[in-house]
Amino acid sequence: MAELGPDDAAPDLGVLQVLTAAGWGFYRVAARQRADDQMVRGLACEALARAVEGLARLEAQARAAIPAPSRAAPVPDAGLLAAARGLKAARERVAGLEARVRGASAPPDGDSTTLALSAAQVAALVRLDAALVVAARGVEAGVSEAAIAAVERVLVARAGLVGWR
Repeated sequence: MAELGPDDAAPDLGVLQVLTAAGWGFYRVAARQRADDQMVRGLACEALARAVEGLARLEAQARAAIPAPSRAAPVPDAGLLAAARGLKAARERVAGLEARVRGASAPPDGDSTTLALSAAQVAALVRLDAALVVAARGVEAGVSEAAIAAVERVLVARAGLVGWR
């Protein structure tokens, strides 16, 4: 996935349809900005949580494949141990990424009429929100360094766009 920024091309229409069906308001109403933000981050976190669950299952299978120590083989196979440790590290990294998405900066609660977003900011947020969901689903489809980096780039771009605390 290429570097994402607020000036990227149109967002994925399939993702926009999912968001719209769920009640996403495209940040049009100032009083709903927080709800819109939380909805997008919730969808991204659901995909990341499914990735964590899948990695946990794979890790359990890898650990179950490690035979118990015996006199003939008192030390487990290094390859099996490395595979289990790698899956654990990947699971922990994706779980940490999910926590970052869930805890990312958001519009303040309450009266947000003083935080009116410009049309350019709204357009950029819509693109970045769609990109966040697509990137999170990419991690769910196959955990890789590139997929994780795509989510991280979108988070940085979103935080830098409006400066929500």
